[in-house]
Order: sequence, then C-alpha cells, then structure tokens
Amino acid sequence: MSERTADEIRSEIAAERQRLDDDLTALRSEIRSLGVLVAAGLVVVALVTWRRGSRDGVTTVWKFIR
Repeated sequence: MSERTADEIRSEIAAERQRLDDDLTALRSEIRSLGVLVAAGLVVVALVTWRRGSRDGVTTVWKFIR
C-alpha cells in the first residue's frame, strides 16, 4: 500500500471542496429558476381564480405542469 503525504491529502480535500462548491452553486441556480416557475404559477392561479373561480385556476396550472 502506498503512503500518501499530508500535502497530497490536503490537495485532494481542496479539490473535493471545490467540486462541492460547484455543486452547491449549480443547486442554488436550479432552486432560483424553480422559484420563478412557482411564482409564475401562483400568478396564473391568482388571475384565473379572480376571473373564474378557484377550481379553474388549479386546473390551468395542472395543464401547464403536465
């Protein structure tokens, strides 16, 4: 079994931290885009509910989701 030095272990940890940071950044970006979709859906429900009734609003959003 080959022995790794402390510097090699530190560089591996730093690389893993960088990959985790990149994953976290991508996840935050996806959450932001999902938040916009949810907000748009709520606006559609509010508009349709205001004009027709709550059941039609929910039906309209369900059509967009499918």
